[in-house]
Amino acid sequence: MSALTTMLVVVAAMTAAPSPPALTDGLLPELPVVELPELPALPELPKLPVVPPAATPAPTATPEPAATPGAAEAQTAAATPAATPAAATAAPAAPKTSQRSAPTRRPATSRRPETKAAARRVVARRGEPAPARRPERRAAVAEPPGPVPGIAGDVIDLVEALPDAVLWALLGISGIALGLAGNAFWQSRQRVKLEAQRAELLGDIGLLSSALLPAVPDRLDDLAVSAAYRPADGPAAGGDFYDVFPLDGGRLGVLLGDVSGHGRDSLTQAALARYTLRTLLAAGHAPGEALARADQMLLRELPPHFVTVIAAIYDPSTSVLTYAKAGHAPPIVLGAAYHPLAETPACPLGLGLGESWPEYRLRLDAGVTVCLYTDGLEDARVGGGRVGREEVMRLLVSQPQPDAVRLLADLHAHADAMCDDTAAVVLRRDQPPASTAS
Repeated sequence: MSALTTMLVVVAAMTAAPSPPALTDGLLPELPVVELPELPALPELPKLPVVPPAATPAPTATPEPAATPGAAEAQTAAATPAATPAAATAAPAAPKTSQRSAPTRRPATSRRPETKAAARRVVARRGEPAPARRPERRAAVAEPPGPVPGIAGDVIDLVEALPDAVLWALLGISGIALGLAGNAFWQSRQRVKLEAQRAELLGDIGLLSSALLPAVPDRLDDLAVSAAYRPADGPAAGGDFYDVFPLDGGRLGVLLGDVSGHGRDSLTQAALARYTLRTLLAAGHAPGEALARADQMLLRELPPHFVTVIAAIYDPSTSVLTYAKAGHAPPIVLGAAYHPLAETPACPLGLGLGESWPEYRLRLDAGVTVCLYTDGLEDARVGGGRVGREEVMRLLVSQPQPDAVRLLADLHAHADAMCDDTAAVVLRRDQPPASTAS
């Protein structure tokens, strides 16, 4: 209890006492005895720990037992918070030996030294070696770069002299140029890839077409034979085919046809029709009979396609060419009387609509030329229209010695576009062709 409280208690007791009696006989009455209340005992102030001065332990000194964590915590709890910072800093740390069995926990009330000097003093008091002082880093003074020699320096000077607007414009133009260059590079790679794919496709088509376009004999006795094929403008392959092959008795079999449609399906159907007709002619069937049998055999294989074909057999012993047509154009004949309109049209193979295919005979005397061709020659475009049969005949007559390869080459040079595949087979005797044509 404080002194002020004690005084208030005394004043209160005195006020509550009765007033003193009147003086009688010159004597004062006896004052009443007032008992003061017992004051509470003041709390005992905690004793500050006495820390001995720092001393360097002797090398032979016996190491002190390490303080247990419980004792350290009890000592920390006994410390009063009213201790002044001066007393805390003035008390030196307890000496530590070089050998410690257990780490000593740092008191919770201790402060981390704010400066490096204070940290070194604390470490010295503890008897530990002071940490090595790290060298202070000095701020590097940036030296101005020297001029860049050569073209690079000139470019840097030019860039620094240009206004910002010009620099941004140059950067934009450079970005556009880089974008265009990248696009051009990508387009070139795509073009190369497409060219490789086109070459591969044409190679496949060439392999398939070569199966339909075999090598033909150049001559059979006094008969000169030539055959040629030219694809349409573009990578799509048609179903044109031809075949010239020897038969028994010295005869010569000739086939020329065209399967409807384009692509690999038409090539497959063309190969099927060619080998079927060749087998029938080689078996001894006449051209008309071979077409009738082939129609029945191909009825299940060709649809939805069909084939137009002309089948012929040349007998050198009689110089007679026997042929039959199935939906095909009549041949072009030079040097002999010939009337193509007198021939009866016949339906193509693979439709199942025909019953018989008539046969026609043509004598190949000296100087006579017979040209079998597909409709691609007549369908070639020139001047906005078709070439037609008459123009094909004119190109054939203009040759000193009619030849199938030269005919297709002249037609390709004359026409503006070749819209379909073309194939031709030319048979001629060993004399210049006559000037008359029919």
